[in-house]
Amino acid sequence: MGFLIGIIIASWILSRLFPAAKAFVEKLIQRRRLVKNANIFENQYIETKLFYVNRFRKIPSITFVDDIDITKAFAYIRDNNKDRIVEIFQTCFYNREEGVQQFTKTIFVLKNKVLIELGNACAEILFDAVSEQFADDLVKALSECKAPEKKEPFEMNIITQGMHGLELKSLEVKETVLDISLYYNDDFAEVHALIRRRLMQENDKGIILLHGLPGTGKTTYLRHLIGTLKKKVLFVSPSVAGNLMNPDFIDLLIDNPNAVLVIEDAENIIMDRKISNSSSVSNLLNISDGLLSDCLNVQIICTFNNALSMVDQALLRKGRLIAKYEFGKLHVHKAQRLAEHLGLVQVINKPMTLAEITNPNDMDCLPQVNAIGFRRKTVLEN
Repeated sequence: MGFLIGIIIASWILSRLFPAAKAFVEKLIQRRRLVKNANIFENQYIETKLFYVNRFRKIPSITFVDDIDITKAFAYIRDNNKDRIVEIFQTCFYNREEGVQQFTKTIFVLKNKVLIELGNACAEILFDAVSEQFADDLVKALSECKAPEKKEPFEMNIITQGMHGLELKSLEVKETVLDISLYYNDDFAEVHALIRRRLMQENDKGIILLHGLPGTGKTTYLRHLIGTLKKKVLFVSPSVAGNLMNPDFIDLLIDNPNAVLVIEDAENIIMDRKISNSSSVSNLLNISDGLLSDCLNVQIICTFNNALSMVDQALLRKGRLIAKYEFGKLHVHKAQRLAEHLGLVQVINKPMTLAEITNPNDMDCLPQVNAIGFRRKTVLEN
């Protein structure tokens, strides 16, 4: 502060004596201000509030609207404020599939001392008292640019690590329409009905544990289940799932409430804390049944190959657990019926997995595994 005061005084004196020195001193002041405000740059490009203060020298009021299509919002702002827009700042990426540049964050600077930030399906408007009515009208207009509903009935969102944190990428899941009574043993129908009923409820939470030998239909069932849901489905890799309490991950869940998290190959995530020192189980409990879960309303599906005896007992507590099921080989009569339905000519005289039934000519290269732990289906409901 003393440095700036000294320069300002020197500027006044020198401008009287040496007019050419005035421009030089003003450049020093401007450079000092830029250094002082260098922190307007954050890990996601520009921190808009600091940018507003830096640009207009005042504290802004802020209004916010979410769940919008930011491409439509961008077009609306651009087309309806051509005479007001002073500058546009963007951070973009190249979409290889569509062959175009797409923005992840856009900042509009308007003449009426308004900043508009678009990104992550929302818009934030920073304004002063003079522009309050303008901001109110803009929020109402942007709220009509609603985000599109789920594009395809068989779609899931992959959580990936982008340049600026965690990101969602939508992928279409192979369409899988199943007759549950045909592809699975009879005891699964009740479990499936419960799972689907709970996942269709808004503002619900809890954990679903699906396990069993490879090839018994866990992933096939997930494809079918995803296609029946209206909620957003987020696929979480085990590496990301180990950091469920990471601030970036929490931000992503806050932006996507009422979602269903799917964690495949979740053995290391749900392993008993007596065996593993990992904090993954504690993180999972906080997301699914802690104070945070009351705000997020996230439901979690974990699939794994291990027996339930390896799972932390806290995850099995009634009230937290929606359902658990062990996928096994189809009984002989069920396996024979499925083979005939698929037009496969084979006589089945022993229990078989879905993989064995649908690929009768493939060699069995899997080693024999002696299963341990519980071998009984259990259904729990709050």
